[in-house]
Amino acid sequence: MRTSSRRWGLPSAAAAAIVGVGVIAGCGGAIEGTAQQNDSQAAEYAAEATSSSVAASSSQKAAAEREALVEQCTMFVTRAGDTIDTYNTFIDAANAEAADTGAKASAAAAALRSAADGANAATTALPPDLTGLLTDYANNYRELAAAVDGGQRGDILNTLASRGDELSDSIRAACPTS
Repeated sequence: MRTSSRRWGLPSAAAAAIVGVGVIAGCGGAIEGTAQQNDSQAAEYAAEATSSSVAASSSQKAAAEREALVEQCTMFVTRAGDTIDTYNTFIDAANAEAADTGAKASAAAAALRSAADGANAATTALPPDLTGLLTDYANNYRELAAAVDGGQRGDILNTLASRGDELSDSIRAACPTS
């Protein structure tokens, strides 16, 4: 049995090689004519390539702008939280008529002004709706800082602080989450 399978193996391999050569040889014929550029297809391709390149560039720019916006919003949220904590510490001291109320008032006013400065500094790179909110926020916090420095208590502080909270909430809502 071994002998017969060896006997057919060689002729089968030879037949496969002949068929393979025949297939390869069949593709080698020359084609007559002159090569010509298809100008309309070339123009379409060039336009497509340019459009694709512009779209990719635009997409990269949009991604970079969004990343900058997320960064600014994250800094705002962090700064706002720190400012509110400092302001609330002052309010707690004022309500308790604590001996260090003056020092805490100064710290609260400084934190409010710093938050206002940070909001104004961020506005140059932001969309107009967010810029308007941050400008209003900065103005409100400067007014609140002046009221704290001026020794105001009660309704004026509550009104300004509530307005600051509303603006902070609006800014957070306008900011992308990631």
